[in-house]
Amino acid sequence: MDGALVRVEHDLFSVADRLREIDSRYEVWFNRRLRRYEVYASGALQLAVPFDALDARTVERVRMTRAERSDSILREIEEANSAADEAARRRAAESAEERAERFCQKEGICWSRKS
Repeated sequence: MDGALVRVEHDLFSVADRLREIDSRYEVWFNRRLRRYEVYASGALQLAVPFDALDARTVERVRMTRAERSDSILREIEEANSAADEAARRRAAESAEERAERFCQKEGICWSRKS
């Protein structure tokens, strides 16, 4: 490992031990250059910890981002993207209707919609 990395074997909330219970290959390192914790498995970076401290959030984040969950994660991303796309389409349609209504009011060419 890089000289900027310091292995974390013991920490206040036993996060390093709890991660090894999930996967014995997990190792926690502190990157002094980037001032962040990182989780490695078999020497490969798995996760840059997005928190300033090691705690239960780190354990939960590692569980949530494991490769075994990749199908579920991709499905969640696709669902969120679909919902965002639909909301954007709805807003665009509403905006277009409002602009058309203002235009026809201004030009005096409005007609009434009868259902």
